[in-house]
Amino acid sequence: MKTKFVLLVIFCTLFAKAQVNNCAEKEKQLSQFITDKDFKKANETWKDINFSCPSFSEKEYLLGSNVLQYNIEIAAAKDKEKEVRELIKLYDQYDKNFPENKNGNLEKRAMSLYDNKAGTNDEIFNYLDQAFDKQKTSFSNPQGLLVFFEMYFEKYKSDKSSITIEKLLNKYTSLNSLIEINSQKFTAKASEYGRVASGIDSYMQDILVCDNLIPYAQKNFENNKSDANWLSVTAKSLSVKCGNKPIFETIALELHKIKPSAKSAYYLATYYLNTGNQDKSIDFFKESVSLATDKLQKATTSYTAASILASSNKSKSKQMILTAIENNPSNGKYYIFLANLYANSISECATNETEKKAIYKLASDTALKAIKIEPRYKTTAENMSKEYLKNVTFDSKNKLKSVHLGCWIDQTVHF
Repeated sequence: MKTKFVLLVIFCTLFAKAQVNNCAEKEKQLSQFITDKDFKKANETWKDINFSCPSFSEKEYLLGSNVLQYNIEIAAAKDKEKEVRELIKLYDQYDKNFPENKNGNLEKRAMSLYDNKAGTNDEIFNYLDQAFDKQKTSFSNPQGLLVFFEMYFEKYKSDKSSITIEKLLNKYTSLNSLIEINSQKFTAKASEYGRVASGIDSYMQDILVCDNLIPYAQKNFENNKSDANWLSVTAKSLSVKCGNKPIFETIALELHKIKPSAKSAYYLATYYLNTGNQDKSIDFFKESVSLATDKLQKATTSYTAASILASSNKSKSKQMILTAIENNPSNGKYYIFLANLYANSISECATNETEKKAIYKLASDTALKAIKIEPRYKTTAENMSKEYLKNVTFDSKNKLKSVHLGCWIDQTVHF
């Protein structure tokens, strides 16, 4: 009896091993047929694997989905939905046999229906809603995110009693948080996610007003004060129309405390600018520049700060525009700005007629640099130069070669 039992165990072990080897061989064949684009044999092999090796590996389902996706692509219009249903059946099996998989099959079911104009809007929405609720970490299809919000917004418009403004704002904030996470995770698709965020904003333009945003932010701040993504999305929403409200400062400060970035510093800079605290505003603009990792962003923020300072502190304005030029030397607009800054400093920096002429000459030279950088500024720069040079005339007996300008300009001008 004992011998029979041992033989049975050996037999079962050998059978199981043979089965594993057989499934592995079939999977290898399926992969090769797909590579060779031999979809007739790929279909036959997929059906065999699906029947005899349903829980062998996740790879078989990924390969099978390629086969069924091909079937959808070549199907006649009247047969599309039938083939889509076959793919959905695959995803059902996949999730049943590998419940911990990270393939995002709920989202994939929804988009298979949507892309092929199959199923109903309710069916598509329910899959997307479940994906957002249960498989958020794998919900990464940019179009899927936009479709989900479009459908949610339509439900809000048709049934405002069950979807309140607060629920809508919660969904908007959560989706934007996910978009931000995905943008950082899948950098190659960052521009796609940016377009999705803009699309979502277009639906919300009449909702994202202070009367809605301020109560929402005040009510939800305490529960979300440690969530950098919530703080970031909410600060962004408030910055557009409510950039001078105390709750905007509160949220921007908290965001800057737990996750300081060029963006959080910029929010604080704009808040203090909007509330009349220029010194604090400039400090945060400078911090935003130092925290920025993108040179174009550094240049843009520096130019903003320079523009703010142009009338009140030309010395600091010059520092900021030079930082902009350093980070984006191909932008001719910065030289146009600097030329105007010099020309407007006559009363502040010229102590005599000679220095006045030197400043106008410097302004002319600076404006003309813009043409070398960007030829499209040719007309503007040349007209500016002509106007400045009208003030630069010398007696033939008193021709100067150079003048050193002090003040904040601190440059030698050559004639």
